[in-house]
Amino acid sequence: MAEDAESALELLPWSLLQVIISRLDAPSICAAAACCRALRTCAEYALTQLGSIALVDMRTEPAVVERLLAGNTCLSSLSLDCSRMDDGIINSITKPGLHTLCLWGCHQFSAKLLCGIAMRCSLLKVLLLELGWHDDRQEVNSFSTALEMILQRCGKLESLTVRSETSCFDSGAYAAIPRLVASGLNALEIGYIAEREAKHVLNLDEAFRFAPRASYPFNSLEKLVLVLDRITDSLVGLIASRLPLLLELELRDGPSEEPLLAFDLTNWGIQQIGSCTKLQRLSLVRSQDWMLSVSFKRVTDLGILLMAESCSNLESIKFGGFSRITDTGCRAVLHSCLKLHTFELSNTPQLTDLAFHDLPATPLGLECVSLASCGLLSDCSIQHLAFCTKLKSLNLKGCKSVGDGSMKAISSLSKLEVLALNGCDVSDSGLSLLGLGVAPLSSVSLRGCQRVSDAGIATLLAGSLASTLVSIDLSAIPSLTDNAIIAIVRCRMSVLQELRLRDCHLIGDTAVISLASAVLKDFEIGFGGTLQLLDLWNCDGVSSLSLGWLKKPYFPRLRWLGLPKNLKLGIVAALVEARPSLHVFTDGAELGHMFSGETEVIVREEEDELERWMRDVSP
Repeated sequence: MAEDAESALELLPWSLLQVIISRLDAPSICAAAACCRALRTCAEYALTQLGSIALVDMRTEPAVVERLLAGNTCLSSLSLDCSRMDDGIINSITKPGLHTLCLWGCHQFSAKLLCGIAMRCSLLKVLLLELGWHDDRQEVNSFSTALEMILQRCGKLESLTVRSETSCFDSGAYAAIPRLVASGLNALEIGYIAEREAKHVLNLDEAFRFAPRASYPFNSLEKLVLVLDRITDSLVGLIASRLPLLLELELRDGPSEEPLLAFDLTNWGIQQIGSCTKLQRLSLVRSQDWMLSVSFKRVTDLGILLMAESCSNLESIKFGGFSRITDTGCRAVLHSCLKLHTFELSNTPQLTDLAFHDLPATPLGLECVSLASCGLLSDCSIQHLAFCTKLKSLNLKGCKSVGDGSMKAISSLSKLEVLALNGCDVSDSGLSLLGLGVAPLSSVSLRGCQRVSDAGIATLLAGSLASTLVSIDLSAIPSLTDNAIIAIVRCRMSVLQELRLRDCHLIGDTAVISLASAVLKDFEIGFGGTLQLLDLWNCDGVSSLSLGWLKKPYFPRLRWLGLPKNLKLGIVAALVEARPSLHVFTDGAELGHMFSGETEVIVREEEDELERWMRDVSP
């Protein structure tokens, strides 16, 4: 049969095969090339004509990348997961014609990577680098010098993103940023950077302290994202005075200990943000990885009120760790910023139902709402939020008083796609209401919902959700067993890509075998269905038997896999060797996050051009 199919393909006109191949993305072209000689010839030519290559959902070998990029003179955009690469690949990925270069997981590279970019990619407009941590002072100096070279030679940069777990540059590395801003840089993201170094980046010099705003070198910057050790009044005041045209501001910190009150953010600092009258998106977040007491204790409702009156054009607001904000501050934002479509408050323990009781009377068209860890909110608040019929995303993580009483209201939201109920008081009865509703949910998280059982999962998927759910998180549900996974398989979920089952101690080998054995004949998808992410961390029932079902041809699209730590290292290593493109974790890390800090990029396999074309031309 295979020989007949190959012969039939070779009889087709080369031009027709070339048109088909040209519709594919790079991974699909490589898969087609392995089928027969005719497709291999077409694929070799197509790879030289690709203008954009993105390989961020798989751990690609350096040799594969070299073959993909060899002979390609048309490439203008390149995105790579570099976690398995080192300096040996630099010449292949630093092509002179690149306009966009995004490199994730550059932990094994030296400063030669940055030097190569500076020397060969002078036409870059978008640059993203995720670098590793360097504790050697000589390495820090090398990286700083190399980054300074990039900023000096790549004069056409419009967007610059440099991410790292800790600061791997000194303040002098960013000295050329004012010149870049003057030449067109409009988006800058740096993480991690110390607050004192951030001030140097913004160039707080005597020469500009009393200068008119029109002469500031930063007045063309529209987006600023900083991950800091602390957020202070002086830094926020500096940003507000030097960036009057700012459209998006995101500041995030995570102090490991209680910051000194004299240097912490206060109402004065929040009020200064009002100077950025064009601001559309604002995010101020203090990470809560340590203790809830590490919060912005000097910011009260007064500061929020004064800021909201000046920033009436805000379309997106995200506040995290403001422990003294109450219903008054929340209502001030909701009633002053009438263009608001995204509203997120996390770790705000004083927020109650009174904040939303008159929400239906406002003209707000909220589309994304997050109220994570607001423990005093109840079903009453969610019922009021349900009057926002444009809601697409609702995050209620840690709202322990939200339960079945709000499920009917949520299920009536005809545009709701993302719902997070982590730790909520939801039971099987509430899930049955959700499953019978009209909400076209694509992502549902029930992590830590103690009252949910196997029967609740079955009723949730009994309706239309089986055909819309792309991601479902069932982690940390103590009563969940293999029967829930069997129910998922029986529902024939045709688009499911992510399944998280971590900390479900009753999940075992039967669940894995059931998933591996699932064949969706109507969609001609092989064993394992459409799953791209499967998290089995701390599932005590999963043994070495399951690893045989995780090898090819099972789970053909799997890219992320979390396994229990009690499995034998040799067997896990054999699985990694058999599937080198698979991200395998046994340390409990959250899957799908390319960046380990608070800034997360959830990587999903996108629909390629051929799939879009076939969908558009189909009746």
